[in-house]
Amino acid sequence: MNRSVKSAVLFSIVTLMAASAEARVFDINRDSMAPYFILSGGSSVLGTNAYANEATGTTVSGESILTYGGEFGFLLSRPLVNLAFGIGIIKPALVEGFSGSNTGGTQMFTGNSEVLGFAPRITLEVNLHGDQVSRSFIAVGIGYADVKLQNSYTMTAAGDAAYPGVATTIESKGAATELMAGLGYEGVLSDSTTYVFQFGYRQLRIDQLKYSKDYTTFNGPVSAGGTVMNGASNRELNLSGGFLSLGFRFYL
Repeated sequence: MNRSVKSAVLFSIVTLMAASAEARVFDINRDSMAPYFILSGGSSVLGTNAYANEATGTTVSGESILTYGGEFGFLLSRPLVNLAFGIGIIKPALVEGFSGSNTGGTQMFTGNSEVLGFAPRITLEVNLHGDQVSRSFIAVGIGYADVKLQNSYTMTAAGDAAYPGVATTIESKGAATELMAGLGYEGVLSDSTTYVFQFGYRQLRIDQLKYSKDYTTFNGPVSAGGTVMNGASNRELNLSGGFLSLGFRFYL
C-alpha cells in the first residue's frame, strides 16, 4: 500500500471517528427522558419527639440531629420545565442507647428509636438558565409520606419493678402530605449522564400516630389503631428541615 493510499485510509478513519463523536454530543435540552436516583442529607428537628414522655414523669437523653434520604424515579425533560415522578425515602438518624430516668435520677430503661418514611412524589422544575450541557432550576414538589416509628426498650431492674410487662418493641405508623422547594444545578457527566446538586427545604409533620398492634406500654395496655400519646397530647414527628442532595440522571 503506497503512501497516498495509507494517507487516504487514515484520513477516512479520523473523519469517521470525528463524525461519530459529534453524533454522540449530549444536548441537555434535546434529550427528554431519564431514570434517576438521588441521595440527600440535612439537619433534623426531630430531637427526642419519637420517644419523650413514653413513661410519665421520666426524662430521656439522646436525640436525632440528622436526616438522610434518597429518591428514585423517572424524569420528563423539556427546555423550559421538567417533571419528575419518584419514590422518596426519609430516614432520620437512628438513635441508639437513649436512656430514661425517673425524677429521682434512677435509670429505668435504655432504648433505640428508628423512624423510616416512604413518599411518592411529583416534582416540577422550572429551568432558569442553561445551555447545551448545563442548567439551573427552581424545584417545587408534593408527596404523601407514610412513616413508621419503632421504639425498642431494655428495662433495668428498677424499670421492671415500676413498669411490669412493657413490650420490648413498640411500633406505630402515621401519614401526612409532604411539601418541598429547592434550587438546583444540572451538569453533564458523560454522553448520556448528568449530575444534579440541589439544596432545599422539606415540610413534613406527622401530627398523629397509630399503634400497629396491641401493646402493653409504660402507661398501660393499648389497642392496635389507638392514638400514640405524648403525655396529654398526640405524639408528633416533625420531619421538616433543610437538605442538600446529589443525584444522577441517565438520559435515554
